[in-house]
Amino acid sequence: MIAQSYLQTVRDDLLARVTGGDILLNDTVSVPVRAVAISSHPVAGMQDVIALQVSAQYVASVPVITSAKLRTSTGAVVAEKAVGIEMDGAQFVDLTFVFEVKGGA
Repeated sequence: MIAQSYLQTVRDDLLARVTGGDILLNDTVSVPVRAVAISSHPVAGMQDVIALQVSAQYVASVPVITSAKLRTSTGAVVAEKAVGIEMDGAQFVDLTFVFEVKGGA
């Protein structure tokens, strides 16, 4: 079990890294992160994880999202995921990235 203080440090670090960053959709379109928050809900079947919820504006040129890369303000990839989201006129997209936190030995 990982100490709650360490999990909080990792949460704070993730938030700081992605604030001001962007989401790269389908490896072609960069969309600024509008909002980022740590989910307070547990992730089913997992422990010592952080669920990071990220919101971005809809991009009309991307009718279907097949991949998303969460990047820092300097362009470093923090997380990526394969998805299959049809936008169908949505104005915003909300994605959740789940990070498993492991302690060092």
